Amino acid sequence: MYELDEQIQQVMDKHRIVGLAASVIHDGQQVWSAGYGLANIDRRIPVTPQTVFRIASISKTVVATAVMQLVEKGLCGIDQDVGDILGFPVRHDEYPNVPITLRHIMTHTSGLQDEYVRFVVDSRNENPPKLRLTDLLLPGGAYNTDSLWGDGRPGDPNGFEYSNLGAVILATVVERLSNERFDAYCKKHLFEPLQMNRTSFHLGDLMDMDDVAVLYEYAEADDRFVVGTDDFRGKKPDSVDYSDYVPGTNGALFSPQGGLRSSVDDLTRFLEAHTNAGTWNGVQVLKPETAALMYAPHWSGHRHDGFFRNCGLQFMMTDDLLPGHRLIGHSGDAYGLLSDMYFHRQERWGFVLLMNGLVQRKAQGVYFEAEEELARLLHNTFLNKP
Repeated sequence: MYELDEQIQQVMDKHRIVGLAASVIHDGQQVWSAGYGLANIDRRIPVTPQTVFRIASISKTVVATAVMQLVEKGLCGIDQDVGDILGFPVRHDEYPNVPITLRHIMTHTSGLQDEYVRFVVDSRNENPPKLRLTDLLLPGGAYNTDSLWGDGRPGDPNGFEYSNLGAVILATVVERLSNERFDAYCKKHLFEPLQMNRTSFHLGDLMDMDDVAVLYEYAEADDRFVVGTDDFRGKKPDSVDYSDYVPGTNGALFSPQGGLRSSVDDLTRFLEAHTNAGTWNGVQVLKPETAALMYAPHWSGHRHDGFFRNCGLQFMMTDDLLPGHRLIGHSGDAYGLLSDMYFHRQERWGFVLLMNGLVQRKAQGVYFEAEEELARLLHNTFLNKP
């Protein structure tokens, strides 16, 4: 693979990519993975396929998979009023008689806006945690604001509004239905069955903090990379006292909207399971019909300069990353990281890209140049048939 290594290094040099982990699936199975560049600039720690990245919004596909496991068990339905599950009313201020459903949340058509950061940050800074989701969603709550809801009627396709807050609500739903803490549920029902041993929504589960990639943002004014997040310097953060926490009250504690940390090899196992209709290495985490429901186009339109055109249940569908190929998955962009996890459903191939810092240049389409060039390179190397 010397030629591929050289070509990848050329792309990294062009876009000044700090570190990159990548993998490829062919015929439903991983056929290649590798790491390039640095996970930590100051300490000169290299990226390997075992390096753990904060994968940003790809996390949402894990949240949705957990929800759909509970749908399979008959504990909820995707068109069920989420307020009935949570035990308190969840209503748009302007449409108090319109139920907000799980389908609405998973397709970003609930009317919720991205009014979530202060609540999530404060939730995670408490030790022991005391804030509740009701503090944000109920009128009169300390974090409830006029900016919580947009103009669209819940369920209206024209009201699509990408909402990170939706993932917080879904994680709380998982807790409420399973009576398990969200991070523990995912570990027991997804990560352990898929042997994703370097994956967690809870930093305390990670064995070696030197394995975690620092995320770097490019400071154009100074022409240098600065730490965005995850510079743990080899030390675990203080443990959180969850002894009095009641599952089902605040899924924000685990940053389900983007806080999952995983290695490229681990994430590829999750992608393999979805590429193979819910099964990995003989372990079924979803029934085929459930997986098919997640990938069906539940919403179509044109949002964020065309980045969102078709949406399943927290899975995006795109024809833009590799023109001519309908890919299913999700991408992430936070703290300097770019991430991509996509598969081709009919042909059962896919790839994962995790970059912890680069000079981001937007291509003519909706993705960044580095994403398009790397996706094209991997496709042409491993998947392009004569």
